[in-house]
Amino acid sequence: MIRSILATLRQRHALRQSIGSLLRRADDHLLEDIGLTRSEVQALIAGSAAALPKTGNFAPFYA
Repeated sequence: MIRSILATLRQRHALRQSIGSLLRRADDHLLEDIGLTRSEVQALIAGSAAALPKTGNFAPFYA
């Protein structure tokens, strides 16, 4: 249980690190190159931080 929580936290951190830098840039050239908008990147990051189910079972994380 603890391992899966830690793995999920590591995945979320890696996602924020990898695509969060796109939001810190002043221009949108890289976003346009990969076909994303700023709002889509924000939604990806927000979706990764969604609350875990109260059942104790973890939904698969896809990034």
